[in-house]
Amino acid sequence: MSTVMIVDDHPIVRDGLEMMMKLTSDLTVVATATDGVDAKVKLAALSQLPDVILVDLQMPNMNGRDFIKGLAQKTKIVVLSTEINAEIVMHMADYGIHGYLLKEEEPDKIVNEVAKVIADDHYVAISNAVMAKMVQWNQQDHISHLTERQILLLKQVAAGLTNKEIAAQLFVTDRTIKLYLTEIYETLNVSNRAQAIAVAAKRGYI
Repeated sequence: MSTVMIVDDHPIVRDGLEMMMKLTSDLTVVATATDGVDAKVKLAALSQLPDVILVDLQMPNMNGRDFIKGLAQKTKIVVLSTEINAEIVMHMADYGIHGYLLKEEEPDKIVNEVAKVIADDHYVAISNAVMAKMVQWNQQDHISHLTERQILLLKQVAAGLTNKEIAAQLFVTDRTIKLYLTEIYETLNVSNRAQAIAVAAKRGYI
């Protein structure tokens, strides 16, 4: 049985998703919380971290962004929000996030996406509207630059290092490297290593 925690200050969201997940035999909600502070207390009372934590961004006392920062890489996190936060969307790997879903999605789709995230370590759940916004940002060249870390990673890829070898050098997991690469692909608007290296070289990054 896979476990889920829901962190949201709106009761209708918490209760609605919990009810939907009760109808799914493979998912169980082990805790709910109204904000980041409440979530930390609830997590401390659990014997182990949930497989996935669904987190809203706009909450009182401690918002979702601050709560997420303390959980990076410890468990899978899926943002569930009414807004599209550019900083978080474009740096999901840094925040340890495995999905960014909007509350406008049908509840059953949200539940299905959570189940996919749990089942597949490489799966990233993204609402179509979020993906469209990412494409728009790329087209407008708002995020055409790469960070120093991303450039370093691309140089390692260009040198022929595998994900496992790069992960060992950066002291992170293979999964984290894959998420970093996904970020780079989205930024450069490419779909694989070869294309990323070619575009990065053309732009003078490597």
